[in-house]
Amino acid sequence: MPNVLTNTWPNLTKEYRTIADSLRRAQRVLIGTHQHPDGDALGSALALMHALRLQGKRVTAYIPDSAPDFFSFLPGFSELTTLKPDVQSFDAVVLLDYTQLYRTNLEEEVKAHPLTICIDHHYDNLQEAKINVVVPQAAATTQILFDFFEKTRIPITKDMATCLLTGIFTDTGSFMHDSTSPEILELAAKLMGRGARLSHIAHETYQKKGLPSLRIWGRALSRIMVNESTGAAVAVITHQDLQECGATLDDLSGVVNMLNALPNTKYALLLVEFEPGKIKGSLRSETHKQTDVSQLAKKLGGGGHKLASGFEVDGHIVQQYGVWRVVPV
Repeated sequence: MPNVLTNTWPNLTKEYRTIADSLRRAQRVLIGTHQHPDGDALGSALALMHALRLQGKRVTAYIPDSAPDFFSFLPGFSELTTLKPDVQSFDAVVLLDYTQLYRTNLEEEVKAHPLTICIDHHYDNLQEAKINVVVPQAAATTQILFDFFEKTRIPITKDMATCLLTGIFTDTGSFMHDSTSPEILELAAKLMGRGARLSHIAHETYQKKGLPSLRIWGRALSRIMVNESTGAAVAVITHQDLQECGATLDDLSGVVNMLNALPNTKYALLLVEFEPGKIKGSLRSETHKQTDVSQLAKKLGGGGHKLASGFEVDGHIVQQYGVWRVVPV
């Protein structure tokens, strides 16, 4: 049976110490996160990588898919690897922000490893590691890591602060989501005090757009459909669109948040055929809209938070008789 730890902030000191002691004894540490890594996944993985390397550990940070280029400003970005590791050759495995094991591309290998650690803020994490710290109250996994570093007296360097603030900034929708609390803003101020530059992070993650990104945004926004019966604002992008615009899935980051800004809608959905026969769905809502999009995502094999969730399905996006449809493969 895995050691399932408490989810409340005030009672985590003992659990943090357990993790710190386990990592202190390890010499080789593997860090993993989820497919299509976002700012919180990357920020968590890189912050922990820097912390452990300062302790003299040999650390590999594995991501199942290539990270978006606009995160290349993150210290250590070039050291992330998509080469699947030999999990059993590591003394400890730390999985961050991943929700469920299959999203790490290491499910079977992790289940067979004797020392696995989970740190996550997704409420539907199944807590399948040997040691689990899952805090749904946290706005980001990087918030939990900051608390872990503070409670275990691990110094936070400028590089670590940049990684942590990037995760918090992106997972709170640039401090616009309802998860933005006074505590989050105080934490951001502390990280800025340790050298993280918020203006630089904002520019690199949200404000800087290349021509392919602008072109694909134009197509997505030109296809907004509002279903009055469900209250959904939907946009679709085909694989052909991506090819014609020279864009990638990463170039569409932020589109679904803009869809969610439409008045008189309950939630937003962006469907992208990111490779032939593979569709990624991104869902967003807001507290005042009172729609739990995680329930919809779960029905489609995905998951996430009440206000921000996602899923992947097999199929093609096609236009038939002037109507956009998802056709199963």
